[in-house]
Amino acid sequence: MSPMMIVPSLIKRSRQAGFTLVELVVGLVISTILIAMFATLIVPLFTRSVEPLLQIRAAELAQSILEQATAYRYDENTPVGGSPPCNGLGGLSCAPSASFGTDAGEANRASFDDIDDFNIFCAADNNIQDVFGNDLTTGGSFANFSFRLCVAYDGNFNGAINEAASGEANAKLLTVTVTPPQPASALTVSVYRSNY
Repeated sequence: MSPMMIVPSLIKRSRQAGFTLVELVVGLVISTILIAMFATLIVPLFTRSVEPLLQIRAAELAQSILEQATAYRYDENTPVGGSPPCNGLGGLSCAPSASFGTDAGEANRASFDDIDDFNIFCAADNNIQDVFGNDLTTGGSFANFSFRLCVAYDGNFNGAINEAASGEANAKLLTVTVTPPQPASALTVSVYRSNY
């Protein structure tokens, strides 16, 4: 073979290997579109997959708060052991709803002695605390969670609280609202505690 024959075949091969500038630009545009579709369709599914976990934690937390609050005696005027109950025969009158909250000498959660002391948590969102008042929202399972707990009389079980009706002090309605971090929405749970 002559040297002239080899050179044109090498030139022909070098032109076929590689991509043109137009092909590169089209490839970049197509991959940008695919990445944008992935980001708008798939990524939101990942954030929504966290929501059920946050809702479960919120429900467990609400149950825990209500269990703790209902474990206390019914009223400040109810003796330890619950007999006689306030507003009962030989018992003292139940505390008025306007006095719900902490009483003298109840500076923190560890010193609570009746259900209506928890009404102090009704006015604003509160950090999650253990029974000793230690903050649990700085890390771990309850980071960025908050709660409210409101206590009111509803002895006729109609949902209208603190009515002047007879027997209204025979039950307290405890309503806890737990607010988990976004994207989950707040969870509200209510429970009644009877005067016994």
